[in-house]
Amino acid sequence: MFRGIYTTLSGMGVQQAKLNVTTNNLANVESKGYKREQVIAKSFQQVMIGMQSPFTEGVKPVGASHMGTAVSQVNIDMHQGDLVKTDRYTDIAINGEGFFVMQVDSEDGERESYSRDCSFYLDNDGYLVNSRGDKLLGESGPIEVGSEEFLVKQDGTVLVDNNEIDKIRLVEFEDTKYLEKEGEKYFSATDDAVIKSEMDSTVNQGFIEKSNVDVTTEMTKIIQVMRQYQAGQKIIQAYDQLLDKAVNQVGTLR
Repeated sequence: MFRGIYTTLSGMGVQQAKLNVTTNNLANVESKGYKREQVIAKSFQQVMIGMQSPFTEGVKPVGASHMGTAVSQVNIDMHQGDLVKTDRYTDIAINGEGFFVMQVDSEDGERESYSRDCSFYLDNDGYLVNSRGDKLLGESGPIEVGSEEFLVKQDGTVLVDNNEIDKIRLVEFEDTKYLEKEGEKYFSATDDAVIKSEMDSTVNQGFIEKSNVDVTTEMTKIIQVMRQYQAGQKIIQAYDQLLDKAVNQVGTLR
């Protein structure tokens, strides 16, 4: 009986995690370049085996019993969102699998992070920055365009008064599963991430990339999650009634 309660509670915990991720996706539906997340669940035993040894993942020992489910990982859906024309010259969207390289200030000093955020601004010093004030990096460092309008070619070349001043750094990865989210705007590369030597991504000035969140899909998931969570609650209530009988009725028989 207690195993049944634990199994049900673990399943409800997974549903709660799915609800948290799905509501966060919906909260970022208007965030430019946002990539939706999804929860991947496995049996608790599979998760523990996978943590102990990469060679035994998915192997079920003879005689093993099911001990509920757990969140295995949270996947990032990297497919591109729709590009929308804005005609704002500091909006620069990526068409393809690439990422901008941003110079981020942290407690440990300056570091590089990767982003699909496509709305930029000119700071007081004439540098291209995002809404956080972090600078967009080119091949020569932070891109400084001054106070005048500028032109960005599809290959990332930046022109001011028809003079080439820099080229936007774009990177693509062999496998994006080795990227980790840093908040809602940034990604960091793990040790296993490999940058491609050649890439196909281009940039479109005067465009933004919408989030890849589909509202209908996410709302449907919320309904499904809530139904499964409520089903779990009913099972727990049934177990509670059985325990009550076991303690207060069966236990008093002579």
